[in-house]
Amino acid sequence: MTASYPYLFSPFTLRGVTLPNRAVMAPMSTELGGRDGEVTPDMIAFYRERALGGMGLIIVEYTCVDPDTGRAHEYQLTLESRRNLDGHRRLVRAVHEAGTKVFMQIQHSGQYANRAVLPGGMPVGPSDIFSKKDPTRLTCRGLTSAEVARLAASFGETARLAVEAGYDGVELHGAHGYLLTQFLSPLTNKRDDEWGGDFERRMAFPLAVIRAVREGLGDRPLVYRISVDEFSAGGLTIEDMEIISPRLVEAGADALHCSAGRGVGDAFEKVIEPMSTPEGWRIPYAARIRKATGVPVITVGQIRWPETAEAAIANDQADLVALGRPMLADPFWANKAKAGRRDLIRPCTSCNWCISPHEGRHQVGCAENPRTGTELDSPLSPDIGAGRRAVVVGAGPGGAAAALLLGQSGFETHLFEERGFTGGGIIASATPPGKDKLFWYSDYLASRLKESDVAIHMGKRAELSDILALSPDVAIIAAGTRRIDLPIEGVDHPKVMDAYDLLMGEREVGVGEGGHVVVYGGGETGCETAEFCAEHGIRVTLVSRSPADKLARSADFVYRGGLLRRLHANPLVTILDNSHVRSVSDEGVLIEINGSDGSETQLLAADRLLLAQGRQPSNALVDELEKAGIAVSMAGDSKKVGRIGDAVHMAYRSVLALKAQFAPVQPAGC
Repeated sequence: MTASYPYLFSPFTLRGVTLPNRAVMAPMSTELGGRDGEVTPDMIAFYRERALGGMGLIIVEYTCVDPDTGRAHEYQLTLESRRNLDGHRRLVRAVHEAGTKVFMQIQHSGQYANRAVLPGGMPVGPSDIFSKKDPTRLTCRGLTSAEVARLAASFGETARLAVEAGYDGVELHGAHGYLLTQFLSPLTNKRDDEWGGDFERRMAFPLAVIRAVREGLGDRPLVYRISVDEFSAGGLTIEDMEIISPRLVEAGADALHCSAGRGVGDAFEKVIEPMSTPEGWRIPYAARIRKATGVPVITVGQIRWPETAEAAIANDQADLVALGRPMLADPFWANKAKAGRRDLIRPCTSCNWCISPHEGRHQVGCAENPRTGTELDSPLSPDIGAGRRAVVVGAGPGGAAAALLLGQSGFETHLFEERGFTGGGIIASATPPGKDKLFWYSDYLASRLKESDVAIHMGKRAELSDILALSPDVAIIAAGTRRIDLPIEGVDHPKVMDAYDLLMGEREVGVGEGGHVVVYGGGETGCETAEFCAEHGIRVTLVSRSPADKLARSADFVYRGGLLRRLHANPLVTILDNSHVRSVSDEGVLIEINGSDGSETQLLAADRLLLAQGRQPSNALVDELEKAGIAVSMAGDSKKVGRIGDAVHMAYRSVLALKAQFAPVQPAGC
């Protein structure tokens, strides 16, 4: 055992395979695979970096046992035959050489397979499923009895090939509503034959798969991943899983990996949680499965800090702790925790930038760690900026990231921040209810800046003369945003306040409990401002120019769903959509409400009008710096208003671009 987190960093043996510690990298789709399901160099680099980071076990992302019927997307791994075996061998070798054990997760998507990548274009599952919009259109074909048996054998064949590739063990993906769960759950198994109809027959396919995989594995470990509760009406509950799990163990599972939820509907929030979800919320469920089965369990989900993992093991609630999204934020989480440097861990805030769509990018990514998914990029060399000077304006996420990256690249770096604190837009994003985890990232950046060689000019507005006096070689402008001027009569009235200033903590709302405010703007900031005020007992009228179904439309989709449900259910919040604020005066706020029968006006006797009607980039210094001959680029909201991850990635690309400008040329050696 080590002095820091002794339980977490003690070895653990599972069916003869000894793991150096109890920290497990959970399987996550990276979309780094090839279109033929092969392991790519990018994927090997991704997993190797996490292995070098000190994890005891890495479970490689879901690998489909039958690509003709079960692939989830075009970049999903497959290993149904020897055609992709060599890539898996290289992946295993790289992880082993980095000192980590590695399992493969094997899977079939069933009814959730991506029809666009299936040769026949039709997903298969336990039962026929028809479109809700068109009851005559088949969207999933029920498997024949013979096909079910063949699929069970396919799982066994993939397990055998995994052994040939050198994997230390296999995990069966029986969670999140994929094929194994579809047979097990009464929600999806509507058969009346040997593969479904009652509890025993719904168990038949998972048990057959376990037996086939056990035969293919020989004496290597078999982990079965379960959803401890589907959190769907009519679906499997924790009480059901306390009965089912011992049967999985009897059939040959050595350990159970305790996840939760289904990948559809509101239950998706239990698979990939919003940041408002309490840390470690699934651990008690894992403890119940551990007690019901008597075998080792892996707990997973919203575990962000080593003390949470340590307590789960020390309190006999779990034997191993799996980290998913934290491995995207910081591949070296384990090494830092083991060294007692929790403060160095780049924190996962569950912002879900990693699962959000991004133009021009399909592979995995992380808001805070721009290297995630691009591990083959050559590291930033300290030689790039040697003898050169850089200036960064703004210490929000983009500016702070840029300053740290420039310092890492050898530049003498000066960071100007008008406010007396770092964080910028992170503070406004972290202030609304349920988003306090974002303060973790703000604190992390402040700590890294304090320990760096960056010269910080805090509480200092960067003037052109200040920058020119430093004679910088490069400048990065990350000065954030400014309010958009709105055509509202009386907009300068004392009742009017910028919602951004409120969330930044720069002004108090000045309205007590029972008061009334109008929030103008139905974007993410407006919706969050409404919830923030309501939490303080203030009545809120949220005015949006867009329809109600477009509220907070740019927000992360997991977070957005919960935010809108809370707003609509909050008795202190009234939503006026398709509406405009026309004027503000001592008498109140005049609203124009547009309906199908025309428009009408309504005067609201509000104590305050909070403007959240959008912001625009603040980039006033760019033209002047360019005229002065300084290489200048923009990052974050100064370039394009977006999310925290957008700002950090812009900063990273800006610094990477300097490699092309300053790095020495290295001719090919051939």
